[in-house]
Amino acid sequence: MFSYQYNAFSGVHLTLTENAINTAQFTIQIAPLMNEFKQANKKIIWFTLPIEQAAYIPLCTQLGFEFHNCLPDQITLIYKLQKNAYAPFVPTHTVGAGAVVINQLNQILLVRDNFGQYRGFKLPGGHVELGEDIHLAAEREALEETGIKAQFSQILGVVHKHPYRYGKSNLYFICQLEALTETTSIQDAEEIAEVKWIDIASFINDDSQSEFVRQVVKQAYQAQHNKSGLKLTACAKTTEANVEKRDLFIL
Repeated sequence: MFSYQYNAFSGVHLTLTENAINTAQFTIQIAPLMNEFKQANKKIIWFTLPIEQAAYIPLCTQLGFEFHNCLPDQITLIYKLQKNAYAPFVPTHTVGAGAVVINQLNQILLVRDNFGQYRGFKLPGGHVELGEDIHLAAEREALEETGIKAQFSQILGVVHKHPYRYGKSNLYFICQLEALTETTSIQDAEEIAEVKWIDIASFINDDSQSEFVRQVVKQAYQAQHNKSGLKLTACAKTTEANVEKRDLFIL
């Protein structure tokens, strides 16, 4: 019914191997396991349940398990076998990427949204998806929101703000992209109200636009002009367990 594996940090990864067991049987079989782990001086039980096993979540919380993190199709619960046990990696941040795209006429590519409190112009950008590279997210968002194909050049800066959505902080990477096309087109009319190439100096001096967005555009333009961004650099392959890829951005 249950299988488990110890990790290198005095933790236990517990797995329920059957989908259809009655509640009494579940409790009867998990309780001695929890005691066994405690006697083995383990610190935390990590218990991930796929959505097909969601019916057992209330049973776990009744036993003292707490929510740790979740994905669309699974949830991970933890049980602290020792009072001061440390459970790392509760996600603390959401991650976004914005695109700074400037053409040969010193015009910057900006968009206006159809939703939200701010309806002025801003950088095209959005959330970095799970498993997506930051620089590729910036390219994707630029294409999806403006119709412009563009290639990543460097990271110009990072915006950090909190609290943000879902009670998390947010990291927003400002990426310089080089435009490969010039003609804009709105790909999603429900999200995007307008796409426009705007003269940089005119936008920076336009008091009707967000002071913060104008500041970002001004400083991003200066960083791009000074070539002072973080470049994507080749790095040694990772030897960390379960890490498939890592990117190094450095001056």
